[in-house]
Amino acid sequence: MAEEELDLRERLATGENLEEIIIRSGYDEELLKEIINYLDDDLWTVQKNALIVLMEVLEEHEELYEPLLRKLLVMIRKSEAVPLTLEIAKTVGKLSKLKPDLVKGAAPIIFANYRIGDPKIKINMAYVIEEIMRENPALLGNIVKEIASMLSSPNEMDRLAALNFISALGENSGKYVTPFLPRLLTLLYDKNELVRASAVESLAEIAANNRRFRKIIKAKLGELNDRSELVMKNVREGLMKISLAEAAEKEGSEGTEKTESKTEAGSA
Repeated sequence: MAEEELDLRERLATGENLEEIIIRSGYDEELLKEIINYLDDDLWTVQKNALIVLMEVLEEHEELYEPLLRKLLVMIRKSEAVPLTLEIAKTVGKLSKLKPDLVKGAAPIIFANYRIGDPKIKINMAYVIEEIMRENPALLGNIVKEIASMLSSPNEMDRLAALNFISALGENSGKYVTPFLPRLLTLLYDKNELVRASAVESLAEIAANNRRFRKIIKAKLGELNDRSELVMKNVREGLMKISLAEAAEKEGSEGTEKTESKTEAGSA
């Protein structure tokens, strides 16, 4: 048994044959318990890969949702490895879709930790907030108002974080980013170069995902003549991203029309 446990830990540490572990965890309750225990391991790669396994089987084990969320909120405060932090954030994001009310109850705590935590905790919590925004932004409620105030903060780190949050929101319905759009456009002329560059990235992401914002964002980016090479590099890349989104949408539309024409011809 000790050898089997050692072998399991080694496989979680290296990430080898995780598919087999995932399959076995789906029907082997004892193995699943072992995987959960490895969330406390001293090696972050073991923790990360244990989470990857749990993510794949989570939907079949609703009894794990609440204790796992509590565990994740402890882990995220301690995590010093970005890959582990990202995996924790993704798992919270998945829980926000599987058990919305559970994560909704924890959202104020997560945001409070972001606002008052030390720099490491702020960064880690920002990843979690972004994932919730991608998966189920409706859970954040009044926190969205906080993000609006962050856009006007004198602290550029707050402005940068708010831009990242809004980019994540933009991956959902356009209604979530509509209130922020005027302020985002003014940030194209922010005094801080990184904020301007990030604003370009966020606007391009929003335009690529939301057709109704493309015209105005494309026009604003097209007329931008910034002295910063970083900003202008992001402008070029952003306009390319928007063009690719337009082309993909056009191709999809033409494909649908061809299919419908064939169906109509066949019916005739």
